[in-house]
Amino acid sequence: MKTIRLVGIVALLAIIAAAVLYWQNLTEDSGDMPLSALAQTINQCDLIAGKAAAGLPEALAFQKLEKMARQSRVLDRCMQDRGYQQDPAWVDRANARAAEIAQAQNISHNEAFETLRRQAMLKDEPAGGGYWRAHK
Repeated sequence: MKTIRLVGIVALLAIIAAAVLYWQNLTEDSGDMPLSALAQTINQCDLIAGKAAAGLPEALAFQKLEKMARQSRVLDRCMQDRGYQQDPAWVDRANARAAEIAQAQNISHNEAFETLRRQAMLKDEPAGGGYWRAHK
């Protein structure tokens, strides 16, 4: 009985050690290239948005939509507080693309645009091509 417990504890410790080593390898690989100020801000705000919506239930479809909307709104406000805003040029490009997606997938233009917006909010694109731009 004691040997089974000991084997279980050793196995658990081995799994934890392997997970720690794996995590260190991931962070070392991504540490080669420093994050831009925009990417760091996006990561910070995404973490805040995740925490803001963490307690919301998502058992039903509309609850999932409410949770996504809360995360999106908190991310947007956080980015604005840190000196970034939505790029109007991105909106023009996204409207054209959303029309194509809406037609192809037989969904509303607003749904296609919102999907594009939520995806683009989390990306650090090169200057002039991304969702965020610095306040002027």
